[in-house]
Amino acid sequence: MKKKALIPLLLILFQMASIAQNSVFNYIDISGNLPSDIRPVSNPVNAYVYTKAIDLSVLDVQNKKQAFINIMLPSILLAKHQLEEDRIKVLALEKKRDPLSKEEERYLANLKKDYKCHTSKELLLRLSTHPTSIVLAQAAIESGWGTSRFYKEANNVFGVWSYSKNESRIKAMEDREGKSVYVRKYDALPESIISYFKTIARGPYSEFRAAREKISEVSVLISYLEVYSELRDEYVKRLDQLIQYNKLEKYDSYRLKMSDE
Repeated sequence: MKKKALIPLLLILFQMASIAQNSVFNYIDISGNLPSDIRPVSNPVNAYVYTKAIDLSVLDVQNKKQAFINIMLPSILLAKHQLEEDRIKVLALEKKRDPLSKEEERYLANLKKDYKCHTSKELLLRLSTHPTSIVLAQAAIESGWGTSRFYKEANNVFGVWSYSKNESRIKAMEDREGKSVYVRKYDALPESIISYFKTIARGPYSEFRAAREKISEVSVLISYLEVYSELRDEYVKRLDQLIQYNKLEKYDSYRLKMSDE
């Protein structure tokens, strides 16, 4: 385990040519691949980053669930922080009275291209985030609490598909309508979380994106995610049951621990 104090973490981890970070964390890199390497979390959350997927299938149900949360929570909060930093910068540029510099114009243009939108108003919607409990619940369902093949072999928590042979990816065991299916392969879990938020931001989830600007109640907000799965209403019911049964909403108030705490 390596500990690096006062490092602008997300610039390194996500390799995003973005604005300099105003906030820094004690970045703790976890490179082990055993359940015993997992660190417990408390609020505020240490910036643990797991570079390898850890097979949780050897654990009993309760320990498996908590281990999965311990792994996922720091990366989710890191991803949300990056999005919030970008959102704050976009808001500041929108309010700026002086003409934007070339660097600022390039920054906005790159973000709009990345998030597939044309206006700053739409970009701000797409850079918004939603309660951590929802992300945890979707991650648990899509990865079987960290036991799926995609999770273990590709760091792909959400089963995100790959449509380009130029991407790092693995082939699914089953075909769809006679065609091969591939899913993205990520170098580390944080990449998978960033990819998930971009999927929500760029995919056919406009109603959910609009709803999360107005609705804070998790049980209501998840109803707008029925298009995320072919199961539709059943998927929403599963999300709700999982969130309630595992008391995931308590993690909505968790935040990252700053380096000076």
